[in-house]
Amino acid sequence: MILNKNVLLQSEKLNDRTLKLAFDELKSLFIKRFGSPASNRKRSNIAIKFELKPSAVGFSVIAGPGNLTFRAAAAVEVLYAVYEFAEEFLGFCFFEPGVDRVDKKSARVELKEGTLLANRRPLLANRGFIQEFPFSDDSYPVGDWMAKNKLNYVMTWMKYYDEMPEAMKDFYQVRGIEIESGHHNFNYWIPPEKYYRQHPDFFAIINGKRISPTTDKSALLLSEQLCTTNPELRAEIVKNMASYCQKHPEIKTISLIPNDGFGWCECEKCSSFYDKKAMGGFYSVSEHVYKADKIYNDMVRDVVSQLRKQLPEINVTFCAYINYCAPSKGFKLEKNMAVHFAPYWRCINHQINDKSCSTNSHYAADLEKWLKAKAGGKVNIYEYYMGVNLYISLPMVHHEDIFDEIVWYGEKGVDGILTQFHLPHWTAYGLNYYMMAKAAYGADKKHAVQSALKGIFGEDWKLAGRFYAAMKKLVLSAGNCHIPYPYALFSRTSVAQYRKTHALAQELLKLSTRDKFRKELVLWTEYLVRFKELFDRYHNTGIQVKDVEAFQKWLHKLPPSRILVFSVVDMLLGAWIHCLKTGREWLHFNIDWEDKYIKKHRETLS
Repeated sequence: MILNKNVLLQSEKLNDRTLKLAFDELKSLFIKRFGSPASNRKRSNIAIKFELKPSAVGFSVIAGPGNLTFRAAAAVEVLYAVYEFAEEFLGFCFFEPGVDRVDKKSARVELKEGTLLANRRPLLANRGFIQEFPFSDDSYPVGDWMAKNKLNYVMTWMKYYDEMPEAMKDFYQVRGIEIESGHHNFNYWIPPEKYYRQHPDFFAIINGKRISPTTDKSALLLSEQLCTTNPELRAEIVKNMASYCQKHPEIKTISLIPNDGFGWCECEKCSSFYDKKAMGGFYSVSEHVYKADKIYNDMVRDVVSQLRKQLPEINVTFCAYINYCAPSKGFKLEKNMAVHFAPYWRCINHQINDKSCSTNSHYAADLEKWLKAKAGGKVNIYEYYMGVNLYISLPMVHHEDIFDEIVWYGEKGVDGILTQFHLPHWTAYGLNYYMMAKAAYGADKKHAVQSALKGIFGEDWKLAGRFYAAMKKLVLSAGNCHIPYPYALFSRTSVAQYRKTHALAQELLKLSTRDKFRKELVLWTEYLVRFKELFDRYHNTGIQVKDVEAFQKWLHKLPPSRILVFSVVDMLLGAWIHCLKTGREWLHFNIDWEDKYIKKHRETLS
């Protein structure tokens, strides 16, 4: 079978919206690959067949005489088959949202009759993103990219879902992407501005005093919780959940996740759930507070049980995080429950199941406890393939390790992999996301990584491999164990290493001076060089406020790019400026409990 611009793709009438999208996408990609047909040339026809077979295991693509058959059990898998066919046989690379890279070296493609793709299926059922920012016009290319890379899940804050346009919800739905409305949401279910005056008993007692809760939803690490044992509070949450689901009938999954940080209630009843001798772990940055797994899991069990009586099909997710990483004794992960297991402040120089890593081995042990607690429920991994909720584009070259970790997750019985992300820092972390998607759908590591580099960099892919290897070596040199915040990285690496990666990025750009991604790699590595140089001056000779301000001014003069999330970088640099003005040692965001862990890491993980 010969494919070229004079081929006309035809299909029977399609009533399913996702199948119609699959055919429209195939035609669109076909034209992008070969160009529009010449009007004066004879056309040849290829029949496109979409076969939905409930018994099909994964998706397949078969070439026959004058036809291509895309076979799967579900319509969305047919859509995946179209995109996989485009990458494998038409020369496409779906690396970056809004950018379809395609190799057009030949004007034709020859396909042999027979099975082209056979029984492709995922290792993990849930695959997707955690979105911690509002939906916008950028959400359309992100949703398109997710479908092209077979991702099917978005977890977002309820306040953002509430503002999501109906057309955008439909855009995601037709691409088979489920949206979980949830995340940290105690303050959403029980907003202080609505409840505090009449029900102060709904809110935590800390140090013997009822809190006056913060109403600013953007507060960093709020560390204010509810009086979670209060039966009236639990009933009110269930009532609000049921009302929310009735208002949003498209929602299948909601969450019950504490406000970020600590701040658990210390009233007499709540205190009975704490073992005063059982503190959180150093690995999970919570050794300064009591473990909260028992009190939190008890609330989850009760709320889910009450909600199930009203809405038996609604799924409720909750979180395993900081001082509630492991399940409490006897807790069962039942049907309609899913836990998002978050290895917060994990070591990125070891894989999650590396027993030699003092940090990750604890997370792996906690995860195995959750898997043993499964009784019809699900376990998803809540990852940070962008650097532990920082969004400041420090190097984290994790795209090969992801494959081995996801294979291990699949073997253990994990159900899903989700990662925080942000479109503005795609240059730094996009390869992690791209390879996460490949790995979660069972791709071969060597083939996937090599194909990605060839798709992004063409004939210069080996030089690109040297660039990422140098970046990986830089990160590994930060110590046996490495938590990816600025102090840990910059205090243990040399400026020469950053200059080397910058030089390699410049070498890549010289070979293709019009490539936007290569231009951004040069700017990204220059940012790292300047950041490292400023850090070294701060520790060696000292700097002034004007030096940080000059660095910040340079950043804001960069051309529009996908390198930095400026709001977070500005917050970090603002903390540095505050330290220079007050004489405080600058380590991070000037959060006291966080700085204490960084100081302890300085002695234990270097």
